Amino acid sequence: MKVSELGQVIVKATQFLKPEAIHIDSDGIRHDRAFAMVEDDNTFVNSDQHRFFMPLKFTFDAHADTLTLSMPDGTEITGSASASDTKLDIDHFGIRMIETAEVDGPWRKVLSDFAQRPIRLVRCLSSGRAIDVLPVTFLTTGSLRRLERELGEAVDPSRFRAGFVIDNEVEHEEDGWDGRELRVGDALLRVRTGVPRCQITGFNPSSGDRDQEVMKSLIRYRDKVHLPDGMMPDYETPGFAVFAEVLQPGEVKVGDPVVLAS
Repeated sequence: MKVSELGQVIVKATQFLKPEAIHIDSDGIRHDRAFAMVEDDNTFVNSDQHRFFMPLKFTFDAHADTLTLSMPDGTEITGSASASDTKLDIDHFGIRMIETAEVDGPWRKVLSDFAQRPIRLVRCLSSGRAIDVLPVTFLTTGSLRRLERELGEAVDPSRFRAGFVIDNEVEHEEDGWDGRELRVGDALLRVRTGVPRCQITGFNPSSGDRDQEVMKSLIRYRDKVHLPDGMMPDYETPGFAVFAEVLQPGEVKVGDPVVLAS
């Protein structure tokens, strides 16, 4: 097995990136979901609104501490990524509280103009940043091929916004890896449960347009799963991709070997 793709998103809910190399820290992929957008009621932009922001592509220069936003019309805006003194604690679906700070610069105006409602950009200061549940998720090419057969067309793995895609042609073999250790490049992970999916998988990961009935296919052939560790116990949907915890940080590159320990 090997890593066939890597994934990362700098600002939660915006366009998914496919870097050639990443560093996995103890709390996930470095800079992954390090920033998020906040509504006027001091909540993160809800998942049913993510599709509207998918055309926005943010990149992050950690050395200069700046963000660059590429707009759908090709316009690029660069500004500070530094956290201001305006702090805000956000309740993330009752799972945990996330400490954030607004990012000054052009972002409030640019994002509010785009959304046509007040939107602020915040930097996440808490461990785990704005990651929903566990630090890492991954999927395999074998499972993706099975989904494509069910759907009858190609599926971009970016729809699942996973940290990496493993080249492994045994469909859904990862369903049986719960609790096992997985060496990915220099990093060591512990595999956990499947990821319950939602309707956001039906939206094009670049344009945000609804263009595939992914959930209908998953409902037809996949069992429902819960979030791990008793989180949101009433939430149960068909599973696709897998959560993982970080046991040992390390560098991961496209093409790196993936080894499943006993």
